[in-house]
Amino acid sequence: MIDHDIARLLPAYRFGNVLSVKSFPHGLSGAAVYDVATDAGEFVVRVLANLGREQWHRRITLLRAVADAGIAPPLAWVDEGERATVSPKIPGQLATALADPGARPRAIASVVETLARLHRLPADAFAPADPIAMTRMLWDDQIAKPGFPAWATPAAALIDRAAARLDADPRRVPSHNDMNPTNVLWDDARAWLVDWDASGLTHPYYDLAVLSMFLRFDDATALDLLGRQEGTRMSQEQAETFRALRRLGAVLCGSMFLYLAGDLTAVVPRHLDETPTLLQFYARLRTGELALRAPLGQAMFGAAMLKEAITPG
Repeated sequence: MIDHDIARLLPAYRFGNVLSVKSFPHGLSGAAVYDVATDAGEFVVRVLANLGREQWHRRITLLRAVADAGIAPPLAWVDEGERATVSPKIPGQLATALADPGARPRAIASVVETLARLHRLPADAFAPADPIAMTRMLWDDQIAKPGFPAWATPAAALIDRAAARLDADPRRVPSHNDMNPTNVLWDDARAWLVDWDASGLTHPYYDLAVLSMFLRFDDATALDLLGRQEGTRMSQEQAETFRALRRLGAVLCGSMFLYLAGDLTAVVPRHLDETPTLLQFYARLRTGELALRAPLGQAMFGAAMLKEAITPG
């Protein structure tokens, strides 16, 4: 969609003139996403033209629910015919806040409070989600590929362990289900969750388990945050469920990035001790040695995630 088409999605009586449009790659949903500067301020325009009528209705109902609850950025405009949403741009990222000792405690507390509010929303707008089924599907596809590392095969048992935990605790709540830190924005006062493509009804520990895996929170810190989210001290049984879901998240994300990488031959380390840890991968990402949009970076990220899943501690 070219710039004048984007301008057509933002009525002049509401936004004034469109001053600039910048497209950027975003997510896996196929949505087209744009940063748009207007007389009224800066906005993010998301066009979901690939959705059918029923899918769009479900998506916009959900987006309105989380926006009205102050969990996602507000909807400044919705074009039903073009399947487009317009939200104020929130430029700050959670990662920036976490690197600032003054902002870090406030940002973490805000994320936990936001997840707790999300989980208390009425379930009507959310369809059931199944991270076990998604993980199994991705995992089965990856282990069949040439170049899949034999050292990662113990991760299969972690899927079964998480499945058993979820079978034993059938609670399901409205959840984001893609708590990659890039999906958490920070405006210096509070956290906002974006990119709701994977959202659905999931176990209440799952969102925080995945985020704590990405951020490498130690066990005590993660369980303290979970206790704050749930408003109670965690039992040993509950802690084990959280740990199982954290490892499940690592297997799911690792398998997803191996899927994105495509051919694994000669890009995934053949030995566990040659595979970077998540912290080592993040360091190589910061230096520019690896890039998440490149197959090598995707393969290394996937391998680091699987190493995180199967490594004790």
